[in-house]
Amino acid sequence: MSDHPKVAIFWDYENCSPPSNSSGLGYQIVNNMSRITRLFGSVTTFRAYLDISAQSSKSVALRSELQSSGVSMIDCPHNGKKEVVDKMLLGV
Repeated sequence: MSDHPKVAIFWDYENCSPPSNSSGLGYQIVNNMSRITRLFGSVTTFRAYLDISAQSSKSVALRSELQSSGVSMIDCPHNGKKEVVDKMLLGV
């Protein structure tokens, strides 16, 4: 058992989404966020919350890069409701 603190990243992708026009950006994002959070402990969970059906076709490559880097994409369909991602993050 390790005595290093564990860190989890919960990302509101919709309210803080990267541009989807750069190749390799997903890998850079994961590397940068992981590097920063490693200062606080070992990253054990990395999740991005978004309504996947509302994303453009251009963002498919970015999402694929994020997933292949270990980010779990959590689908939050809105179905006409507001603040779905916020409520998912809060566990409501």
